[in-house]
Amino acid sequence: MGEEKDEKKKKKHKNKDHEDPEDGEKKKDKKKDKKKDKEHKDKDKDKDKDKDKKKDKDKKKDKDKKKKKKKDKDKLDGSNHSEGSESSESSEDEKKDKKKDKKKDKEKDKDDNKKKDKAKDDKDDNKKKDKDKDKKDKAPSVTSTAPIVDVKGPKLPKPELFDAEEAFQPSEDAKKYGDVDSDFLKKKCKKIYKLLNFDPWNEARRFDDDDLCDYVLDNHEPCKIKFEFDGFSGCIYPLSMCYALKASKDTVETVYDAFPKAVKETDWWIGTPYHYAGAYSSPPECVQFLLQKDPKGVSAVNYFGRTALHMGAIYKAPIETMALLCNKYPMACQIKDKDGYLPLHLACDNGASSEVIHLLVQAYPLAVYAPAQYSMTPLHFAMKNARISVVLALLEGASGNNGIGKMTDVVGHTPLHMALMALSGYDIIEKLVSFCPDAVWMKTDKGELSLEIAQRKRAPTEVVTLLEKAMERFLLENS
Repeated sequence: MGEEKDEKKKKKHKNKDHEDPEDGEKKKDKKKDKKKDKEHKDKDKDKDKDKDKKKDKDKKKDKDKKKKKKKDKDKLDGSNHSEGSESSESSEDEKKDKKKDKKKDKEKDKDDNKKKDKAKDDKDDNKKKDKDKDKKDKAPSVTSTAPIVDVKGPKLPKPELFDAEEAFQPSEDAKKYGDVDSDFLKKKCKKIYKLLNFDPWNEARRFDDDDLCDYVLDNHEPCKIKFEFDGFSGCIYPLSMCYALKASKDTVETVYDAFPKAVKETDWWIGTPYHYAGAYSSPPECVQFLLQKDPKGVSAVNYFGRTALHMGAIYKAPIETMALLCNKYPMACQIKDKDGYLPLHLACDNGASSEVIHLLVQAYPLAVYAPAQYSMTPLHFAMKNARISVVLALLEGASGNNGIGKMTDVVGHTPLHMALMALSGYDIIEKLVSFCPDAVWMKTDKGELSLEIAQRKRAPTEVVTLLEKAMERFLLENS
């Protein structure tokens, strides 16, 4: 063991002896570099210390200088107080003078700008005036001197109108087709459904009136059940559907006998059988049958506050049907629906015949003065489907009071304005102008005269000349 240790030591000494000379030199260089770095660091620290000392000295000097300055100022303030005050006052006065000069300069600039703006505005105004003069020269001389028209005119009578009562609701206990359990009854219901499920407005495909009458005579049970027919909202009894399909009196009578309570039943859309009779122009003999079986039902209103007379006015029921409904319940002419319409408004708006208009006017003449939605009178509505016979019937209700021609809607349109905008015929324009000459000088809310509307709508020359002559005549009579 001792010999092995000695051999290892010898090997180490041999390795040291055999080291490269270059490695030894590198180690020496590294040591030298380290020493140099230490020396540089020490020098930098000494320099930093010297700088700090210099800064402290400079700060002390500055403090001493400030103290001396303060002492000198205090001495000067004590000895030369008067002189210092005078100099400060003079400097303040100079500053004030400078500020005043600046304000004056700004005010001058503002005045100059205002003068320039005024000059521009004056030029623009002069240009506008020149343009307006050119327009006036081009326009007819009649419109250049518009007179002040008495818009109110004679006092208009106030019609006595009534709001609609609450409508009856469909009975909740009514049996519907979906509630039928019996197979035997279901077959019967399917049969009557096929016989009645037709579109009332499709004249090409009509139901068989005789087949329905014969079937109901032998099968009364389906008439006690409500059906939901195609094109109808909600469920109704076969009796109401008979009036919608314009069934004959015999068929209506057999269906009624099968279930008389159906005559008082209503729905959410059209109403009772009376409403169906008015809406679908049921034959007069069928309406007469209703009046016999349920006289009070003629006054019933539907969900929209409309009576059977209202419905007939909307859907252009024949004069015979309208006469039966109106004569039985003339008060319907004074009832407003939920939108504020009387039967006369609805008839004029939907183009009813002149006979129907005359009937409604005779039933309640003051209805011609009644305003509906947008303050439109029946005469305003009549201008949409203007016919001279309708206009004459409405003017007869006014009994010569030309104030009806001055009534305006929400936009300031008179019936004459409406007629010109609808391009009504010469005979209608002539009648309106002769009935109320003042209307030719009335302006809309946009400031348009009747003549200007006619020119804008490119009315026939005969209409334009008629208006121009009427305006000239009015000026001569009221000059």
